[in-house]
Amino acid sequence: MKNRLIVGTIILTAAGILTRIIGFGYRILLAGSLGETKLGVYQLVFPVYSICFTLYAAGIQTAVSQLISHEPETEHKSILKSGIILSLFISCLLSILLFLFAAPVGTSFLGTAETIPLLRILAVIFPFCGITSIINGYFYGISDAKIPALSQIIEQLFRVGFVCASGYLILHGKLTKELAVMGLVAGELAANFFNFFRLSSHIRIWDILKSPCSCHGKRLFILALPLSGNKLVISVLGSMESVLIPAMLMRYGCSEADALAIFGILTGIVMPFIMFPGTITNSLSVLLLPAISRAAGHKNHDTIRQTTETTLHYSLLLGVFTTGVFLVYGQSLGLYLFQSMNAGKLLTLLCVICPFLYSSTTLTSVINGLGKTGITFLNTVFGLGVRILCLIFLVPSWGIYGYLLGLIVSQILICLLNGIYIGRKTKQQYHLIRDFVWPLLFCICVFVIAKTGNNMLFPSLSPLLRDGIGLLAASLIILFYFYKSKQIVWTDFKM
Repeated sequence: MKNRLIVGTIILTAAGILTRIIGFGYRILLAGSLGETKLGVYQLVFPVYSICFTLYAAGIQTAVSQLISHEPETEHKSILKSGIILSLFISCLLSILLFLFAAPVGTSFLGTAETIPLLRILAVIFPFCGITSIINGYFYGISDAKIPALSQIIEQLFRVGFVCASGYLILHGKLTKELAVMGLVAGELAANFFNFFRLSSHIRIWDILKSPCSCHGKRLFILALPLSGNKLVISVLGSMESVLIPAMLMRYGCSEADALAIFGILTGIVMPFIMFPGTITNSLSVLLLPAISRAAGHKNHDTIRQTTETTLHYSLLLGVFTTGVFLVYGQSLGLYLFQSMNAGKLLTLLCVICPFLYSSTTLTSVINGLGKTGITFLNTVFGLGVRILCLIFLVPSWGIYGYLLGLIVSQILICLLNGIYIGRKTKQQYHLIRDFVWPLLFCICVFVIAKTGNNMLFPSLSPLLRDGIGLLAASLIILFYFYKSKQIVWTDFKM
């Protein structure tokens, strides 16, 4: 199981890093072409997308993955067919409803009529996205991460390629919000065709179509219903959070344009930047769920304990390292990449959530793999509740800093609650000073010394080059120290 987990994580991480790099270039392009306010309008449609995706794909994909990992190969065709039919029915219904009711959703829920045409374009994507997700669930279930990884890359390449080509060929170099959403559709279509093509090399499509689905259809629905229900509550609360950010900022005194600009910077630039290193833990969490589920099914408690301990340790270490980078170099990164001092400031302020965010991703997947999805649901809802309360009661007085405080506190609470549960369940003990406090202080000190020293030793170099040299040198020193102090153990990565 460990070998599959490492290989799959490496594949998904490589794909995730590549897609994030492409995505960053794309976001830089969008931020420069649309401006911060229009970027905020574009980002506003994603709460609606998130709710709909939860209904037609998220829970069903997880259910398909779990059934595929447990059932014999002869049943895979029936499970796939059941998943695709269920997803198609829900997604087509949602597409029609969103297209017809885009106006009230845009004006009443999202708070701006500029989102109406974007929502109508977005509605087209649902059926294709649902099928792609179900096929990915099949490949995750058989522990084959290559196809979902390639699907991610293809989706991103076609999205960016379509928007750039259309913008320069049709609009003479200009990009619009509508074109950006059309890029989502183009990317999803490409990923959908690719997934169908790769699936046909594993199972004949005709065999899937003629396979019975009544038995597995019922099981799939029963399994997906609580998963979708839990994720729907989380998605709705998360969407409320997103919609409330610009609304509460306007109560603080910001104009609508300024509120949307801050929202665009935070959700379109800063949070994706913070999540970028989390590509590793995201990839790991996707594969952890079926792996832990199989081990739990065989009552292999030693495997569960060892896998949890190793993955959590490296998730925490990644978060500590990233906190040091963003704390010391956050302002520079925001300025160099996005020409935005506000982005750099928010990135620096939010760096503290990285260890808790990445560790929580891993812990959540382990708990879900143990079949205790109710625990992660309650903890996540609690964290979202804290953020929404901070939005309502603090932001009108403190501005965006009130929300940042809620974001940090809620993420720490979610991580602690998940960690306490796992600790009790697996009888593991965590060494706070050794595994978190000391590595964090060491990373911060090394990055501060590298930045200060470079500024003193090489004043004639450009700030970009100075920071680049300092960041590279400090990173190598930290990695060497982690290796020598056995924070990083090579045998953990042997396949």
